[in-house]
Amino acid sequence: MKANILVIDDEESLTFSFHRFLEEAGHNVITAESYLEALSRMDEMKFDLIIADIVLDDGWGTDILQEVMRRKLNTRVIIMTAYPSAETVKTSFRMKAIDYLIKPVMQKGLLYSVNKALQQMERGEGEGFDP
Repeated sequence: MKANILVIDDEESLTFSFHRFLEEAGHNVITAESYLEALSRMDEMKFDLIIADIVLDDGWGTDILQEVMRRKLNTRVIIMTAYPSAETVKTSFRMKAIDYLIKPVMQKGLLYSVNKALQQMERGEGEGFDP
C-alpha cells in the first residue's frame, strides 16, 4: 500500500533520512520540523500515517495525537523519542498511538512499524478516528 506519511521532528537530519528511506519504500512523504508546521501540513492534505517525535520545539507529539482525535481523522500515529519513559509510553498508547519507537530508529524497525500500522489500517484494525 502506497501511503501518505507525515514525519514530524525538529532534527533535520532525521526528517531527511526518514523521507528518503520511506519514499524509496514507495510512500509519499511530507516532513515538518515543528508542531505548527505539522498542523499546516495536516490542513493541506490527508495522511494515512503520522510519525511524530514526542518533544518538538513548539509542542509535543501527544499534541499531534490530540489534533488527530479532535479532527476525527482516520490516521494512525507512531510516536518516537530519544528519551523514553514509562509515563510517555502510557500517555502515548492511552491517546491511541499505534506504536512507540525509541531513537535511534533503525530502518528495519521503522519499516516494520510503518508496514504494521498500514496493514492494520487496511484491515480496519487499530486506532484511527473515523468521522
